[in-house]
Amino acid sequence: MLPWLAIDYGAASTRAVLVWPGGSSTVLDFGGSPELSSAVHVSKAGIAVGPAAWQQATSDPDGFVLSPLRAGTENLTVAGTEVPVADLVAATLRQVGEEANRVAGERLEDVRLVVPAGWGPRRRTWLRNAARRAGLTVSRLVEAPIAATAQISRDARTVLVVDLGAGCEATVLAEGEVLSTLADPDCGGDRIDAALTMTLTGAELDTLAADQRWPLLAAVRTAKQALAEQPAVTMPVPGGNPPIVVNSSVVRQAAQPVLERAGQLAAEAVTAADLKPDQLDAVYLIGAAATTPGAVDTVAAKLGTTPQVLSRPELTAALGAADSGAGDVAATLGSPDAALRVPPLRRIVALALPGLASLALFGHFVFTADFNNGTPTWRGEGYYVLAVWGELTVAAVLAAITFLQAASLFAAILDQQNKAPARAYPESRITSGIALAAGAGAAVACLYAITAAVYFAYPTGQLLRWSLMPILPLLACVLLLAALTWKRRPAPAGGWDAFLTFSPSSMITAAVGTVAVALWWHAGLPWWANDWNELVGYTGGLLMGIGITCALVRHPAARIVLAVLLGFFTVIISRSGPNILAVIYALAVAAWFAQRTWTLARTTPTAPSG
Repeated sequence: MLPWLAIDYGAASTRAVLVWPGGSSTVLDFGGSPELSSAVHVSKAGIAVGPAAWQQATSDPDGFVLSPLRAGTENLTVAGTEVPVADLVAATLRQVGEEANRVAGERLEDVRLVVPAGWGPRRRTWLRNAARRAGLTVSRLVEAPIAATAQISRDARTVLVVDLGAGCEATVLAEGEVLSTLADPDCGGDRIDAALTMTLTGAELDTLAADQRWPLLAAVRTAKQALAEQPAVTMPVPGGNPPIVVNSSVVRQAAQPVLERAGQLAAEAVTAADLKPDQLDAVYLIGAAATTPGAVDTVAAKLGTTPQVLSRPELTAALGAADSGAGDVAATLGSPDAALRVPPLRRIVALALPGLASLALFGHFVFTADFNNGTPTWRGEGYYVLAVWGELTVAAVLAAITFLQAASLFAAILDQQNKAPARAYPESRITSGIALAAGAGAAVACLYAITAAVYFAYPTGQLLRWSLMPILPLLACVLLLAALTWKRRPAPAGGWDAFLTFSPSSMITAAVGTVAVALWWHAGLPWWANDWNELVGYTGGLLMGIGITCALVRHPAARIVLAVLLGFFTVIISRSGPNILAVIYALAVAAWFAQRTWTLARTTPTAPSG
C-alpha cells in the first residue's frame, strides 16, 4: 500500500494531510504554516502561489487573484490576459502535490479532494479537471461535512455541521447522508476580515487602492490568526501609518453580524431537514473561522443549542477526508459497503517476490531429497533421508518476510472487517497486523515442516529444527515490535510499509546463493556442467555472504566492505553445504528486525487525545 493525500482546497486557504499505510498522518507544512494561501499572482513569468503571490501583489496588484475558487469556472481576465480559472486552481494544487511527493519520497497515486456538500456535478467535475492539470490522480471527492463526521462519535447519528471558513455552509446529516445543506459565501472569514478592516481603519476594504488593499488584508488576517493564541497583538499598518493594537473584543464586535448570520443559516438548515434543534445528536462548528471570538456563543444563541468545536477546526475536513480512505474501507464515510483497494502492481511484486522464492526453495528442497535404505512407503532398516536442510530454513525465513511486509495490509483488512472508524490512535491498528504476520510466518514454517515430514516419512520434530527454530529470534523481535506499537508510538517517517520492507537484494542473493550451493553440494549439476561445479558452489557462497551483508547494513560503501569480508568466510563455509549459511542468514534477518524494533523503541509514545 502507498501513502495517500487529502486536500481541502478552500476559497482562502488550502490544507493537506498525507496518510501513511498503517494509519498515521502528516499535516503538510508550507513554509512553517499548515495552510497555503489559495491566492495566486499572474504575470508573464507564470503563476505564483501562496506567499509568493502575496509578495508580488504589492508591486503588481493587477495580477493578484485573491480567491480563484470564487472566480467562477470559466476564464478570468487578469492584468489584461485571459486565463482559465482551472489553471489558477491547478497552480496551487500542483505545489501541494509536489510538497506531498517530496515528503512521501515517491509520486502519490491516490488523492482525495474535499468539496462543499452543496456543489453539483458540474463544479465537482471542474475541480477534478483542475487537479488533473496539476498532475494529481484524484480517486474520490469527499464532501466536507461527511469528512468531518470521521472526527465525531459514531453514537451521533443526526448531526449538524457548520463549516465556517471563508464563507459558511451548514449541513444536516443522518446516518452519513446529507438531509439538507445551505451555504452563504458572504458569511464567513472573508466578511469578518472586511468588517475588522473597517473597524480598525475606518475604510472599506473594497474602496482601497489595490496596492494598499492587499498588504492591509494580509496584516488583518495575520493579526486575527495570532489572536487565537494571544489576548492582544500589535498589527502593522502599511503605508507608513502607526501600528494598531488589536484584541479579542475588537474582533468579537466586528464579527458579530457575520456570526449571527451563520447561526441563522444553521437554524434554517435544521428547518430544511424537517427537524428541530433538540432532535440533533450533535452540532459541530468547523473551519478556520470557528475559533473567532464569540463564534460559539453567537451561533448557539441563534440556533438554540451549543455547538462543539473540535481540536484544530481548520483541519477537520482535511483530516476527515484523509481518514475516509484509511485502509480504503469505504468510498464515503459511514458507508456500510467497504471495498479494500488493490495495491499497485509494484507493491504486489514486492510482496510476491519473497513468497515465490520461498515456495521455489521448498519445492527444490523436497523434490531433490535422496532416500536411502528404502523409500517413504517402504522403509528398510536404517532408512534415512539426505536433503539440503538449509533450503528449508531459507524458505521459512523468506515466508516470514513475505507476511511481515504485508503487515499494514493485514491491518487494513482487519480494520475493514471490524468496520471501526479510523479516528483515534490510527498508529495502533498496525499492532494486530504485525502480530498476525508473525503468526502467519510461524504457521507456514510449521506447515513446511509437516508437509516435508509426511512426504519423507520422517519425524516432524526433526524438520521443525530447520524450519521453525532458526526463525524464532526473528519472530521474537517482531512480537516485541508489535508490543511497542501497542504503546501508541507514532508511525515512522515513510509509513509502516517502508518501515517493514526488507531488502530485495538480500532476499534475491540469499535465495540464488542457497540454490547454487545446494546444486554443488547435493543436487548436482548436469553432466555437461561438471567442470563448473566448484565455481557454482563458491559463487553461491559469495552470494550468501552478500545476502547477509545486505540484511545487516544499508550504506552502499559499508555493504561493499562487509561483503568482501563476509564473502571470504561464506565461500569457505559453503564447502560444507548451505545449512550453516542458512542459519547465519536467519540470524542476520533477525538482526535487521531487531534494529527496526530498536528504532521504534527510541520514539516517544503518543499520549491519548480526545
